[in-house]
Parts: sequence; structure tokens; C-alpha cells
Amino acid sequence: MSSTDERSPTAPPDAPDRPAASDLTDRVRVVLRSARLSQRELARRIGMDPTALSKALRGTRRLQQQEIAAIAKAGGVSVQYLVSGVGRTPPLGPGDEAGARAQPLSTQERRSQILEAATELIARRGFHNVRVSDIAERCGTSTGTVHYHFPTKEAVLHAALDHYAERLHERLRAEFEGASSARDKVLRLIEVQLTLTTADVDEWSVWIQFWSQAMLEPSLRPAQRRTYSDWRRLVVELLRECRDEGLAPEADIEALADRFTAMVDGLAIQILAGSTDMTPDRMRSLLRRAFEPHLDLG
Repeated sequence: MSSTDERSPTAPPDAPDRPAASDLTDRVRVVLRSARLSQRELARRIGMDPTALSKALRGTRRLQQQEIAAIAKAGGVSVQYLVSGVGRTPPLGPGDEAGARAQPLSTQERRSQILEAATELIARRGFHNVRVSDIAERCGTSTGTVHYHFPTKEAVLHAALDHYAERLHERLRAEFEGASSARDKVLRLIEVQLTLTTADVDEWSVWIQFWSQAMLEPSLRPAQRRTYSDWRRLVVELLRECRDEGLAPEADIEALADRFTAMVDGLAIQILAGSTDMTPDRMRSLLRRAFEPHLDLG
């Protein structure tokens, strides 16, 4: 945070205002308010689990294309409007404008909105190139509000790492629930590591920037170590599950986990940095061979 922005208000200085439609989740909230729907009612109408919708609006779960289409239909807007903000805005009937203004974002909603904006900006512009005013402008709020939720720039980076770590574990839980075996889980684990979408690239960008910053700022290392240890532990537990199913009985589980995690990190960095001709397809192929000769994923 720049020195001119360093304030620590004791309460959010937001005035009640209509939520800014600066990203997908923000526009979904606009649709909810203009249609006078609760999250639970919207979930019921589109046949979606209310908890899943809540997680999507908090940024810990990605909305699927069919879900976005269903939300657009229920809210009377186009998919293009939800995805990019282009197109007809939600219809406002008599009193709707005042109703929206009478319902400002809650403290938790505002924090989630700021975090979503900050993580995207950091991922795409770089940690050192993002100012508090950039985050505030993206959210349609004040720099004081940003400082209320995140007193320092490092606090934003910490929150961004936690945000993506939680998102990763949510995605893996969802993938593992549909897996037929431990081997299938390993294949799904590999798929989740690939840089296939813009959201995947954003997630990797924040991870890599946190690592780089932790090299220079020792105070960031405990959080980085904790998060990375959780990720490595997940790999170890999955490999033990494979062994319990009769796969890789003679393998050194710890060594295999070290090999796999190191390959994941190195290959992803090559793709994002453009330092080689590495591609997601090539990354997938190499990661499937990371456990050989103990575990054949071919």
C-alpha cells in the first residue's frame, strides 16, 4: 500500500450504494437484488445447491457455464452481461433503485468483493504494480474501506494465498468425490494443476508471486510454508491411498511426493514465464509419468 493511503479506520466508511458490477460475482449480486431474490431462492430456481452458490459468490468455487446461463435466465439478463458486463443491465422497476440503495453490501460481502478484485489485479498486474486505489476503483468503494479490511498490502497477499489455497482444496474435494479409485484421483489431481483457463493462470500467478516475495520478506515464510505443507500432505495421503489399493507397494511415498510437487511447480513456472515451449498438454504428459515405475498412469 502506498504511504499516502495508510489509514486504519475502525469501521467501514462505505455509504449505502448500489453494488458495483465489476466482475461476475458482483453482477450476480446485482441480479439478485434487482430481482428481489435471496441466494437460497435463486439456487432453488436454477436447481443449484445453495451452499455451492454461496461458495461461488465468496470466490471459493467457480461458477460453471450452465450455472451462469441459468442465473442469466432467472435474472432476465444475458450471459454476456454476467460474464463481461456488456449488454442490458437488470431491469429496475418502481422503487427498485431505492431498494438497492437501501441494501448496501454487508461487511463480509464487501471483504469478499475486495479480495476477489485484489487477487485478480495482483495476478494480472503483479503485486508491486497494484495500488490500493486500483483495488478501490475496481470495487466501486473507497481506499479507506480497503484499508479497513486489509491494513497492509502484505495482508492482501496473505489473504490472496489463503483464498486460492481454499479454492484449490474445494476443487480437489469436488473432483475426488466423483473419482472411482485412488488412481483416478491422481489423474484428477494432475488435471487440477494444469493452466487450462484464465482462472488457473491467475491462481498460479499469485502462488508464484507469494513464493518470490517470501524470498525477500521472511515474515511471509511461515504462511507460505504452512500452505505448501498442506498441499504436499494431500499428495502424500493420496499416494498412501494408492498403496492401500495395491498400487506402488514398494514405492518411497515421501520421495514420490517430492518429485511430483517439484515437477508441478517447475512446469507451471515454465508455462507462465514462457521460458520454454512447455504447454499444458506436455505438462499433463510429464506429470502422468512422475510416479513411474511405481504407478503407471499411461
